Amino acid sequence: MNKRSAAAMLTPPSKQRGLGLISAIFVITVMALLAVGVASLVANSANIHSWKILSMRAQSAAQSGLQIKLAAIADSPDCTVNSNEYTYNTAALYQCTAVVSCSSVKYQDKNYITLNSLGSCGVGLETAAKSVQKRMIKAQ
Repeated sequence: MNKRSAAAMLTPPSKQRGLGLISAIFVITVMALLAVGVASLVANSANIHSWKILSMRAQSAAQSGLQIKLAAIADSPDCTVNSNEYTYNTAALYQCTAVVSCSSVKYQDKNYITLNSLGSCGVGLETAAKSVQKRMIKAQ
């Protein structure tokens, strides 16, 4: 043992000064703050992911409504019904609806048809909506 360590051992505890306890409290506080920050990031990421899925479902509902309306007007020269609302019963499109509107303009023996579809999924504050538009020319 050298003289310094022997002197430190002989010093009474009331005269010893150290940073051990203060350092430990500081490290614990910093680690707790980091844990809270990481937990907040994980929760935010989960919310964003669920909103993306809901938005993709609304996009699919709008596309499905558009395809149903396209099949309905395939044999007619123009839009016979201006607006339709479709409610889906499948598992993937649960609580989803699509409102499809149709308008047509005749110009130089051609019908210009515009279809607008608004798909929405969810209930209350957790609702996502997407809009899809399709234009086509139908010759007579």
